[in-house]
Amino acid sequence: MDEQDLEGLDWIYIRRQEMRTARGEFDFDLYAGKVRIEGQEFDIPVHVGDGVPEILIGRQWLKNRRLIVDISAGVLTLEAN
Repeated sequence: MDEQDLEGLDWIYIRRQEMRTARGEFDFDLYAGKVRIEGQEFDIPVHVGDGVPEILIGRQWLKNRRLIVDISAGVLTLEAN
């Protein structure tokens, strides 16, 4: 997530963390983000950096849930396995 997208979210800063990306090693700020799924709120790790063009929040969810994206229909579904 790009740093400019962080404004107004009131997420809690955890620490700075070095991570490997397709472009090499970079430092990211790690935040505790909040998401709401089916009325239930969860804390998820969010990696924030300068100039990050993509947003992938909650990669950990993909370990035990199925993500279905239908862009043409405007539908994103995250369902339990």
